[in-house]
Amino acid sequence: MKSGAVIVKKRRNTRKRTNLIIPFLLFLIIAVFFIYADFCLRPTVVTMAKYKLQGLVEKAVNSAIITVMDQTQYKYDDLVEIRKNSENEIVSVSYNSLHINKLRSELVYAVMDYTQRIPDTYIYIPIGNMAGIDILNNKGPKLKFKIQPSSYTEAEIESVFRHTGINQINHQIFINIKVTANALIPNYSTSIHSENKICVAETVIIGKVPDELGSDLLDYN
Repeated sequence: MKSGAVIVKKRRNTRKRTNLIIPFLLFLIIAVFFIYADFCLRPTVVTMAKYKLQGLVEKAVNSAIITVMDQTQYKYDDLVEIRKNSENEIVSVSYNSLHINKLRSELVYAVMDYTQRIPDTYIYIPIGNMAGIDILNNKGPKLKFKIQPSSYTEAEIESVFRHTGINQINHQIFINIKVTANALIPNYSTSIHSENKICVAETVIIGKVPDELGSDLLDYN
């Protein structure tokens, strides 16, 4: 009787261990599957999300720039004052800080407004891409990934002088708009950087040119 009870007890213990091992193995298989799927899909998801975000950001930034520049009434003389001495030699080129900073702010606010209004979008990746086999790429049902964009905008003023002839200088003022945008995707993320240099004013300055030409001429009033 005792030996029979021992056998029954051993069978029960074996059954309990089996009942614990099977769920663990299933969990392990599922975990390995998702890790492998993530390994195969991550480069594709990140790349497609980056291209999608790049296109949306560039479109928004260009629309914002066109809107502001079409409406602005600032001309070169509104942004810059050129000082010359009695010998008609250029002494300094001074920015009108009030006007140029206002224009910069208008561009930054417009770009921020347009980029922040970019709606959530989606990318679709065929499930065959998970196999990691070329023949199965772009095959099968498509997995849907939601992209939530977010962005940050900043701007810098840049002044460029170029000799165009004897006692002639071409002066250009640029506002360089820099946008850093992030694509937030479940379990993934990526970012892009967009830079747009906008010429907001340009003229040809005629007069004697100092030997040292460049940032030394610049000043703020």
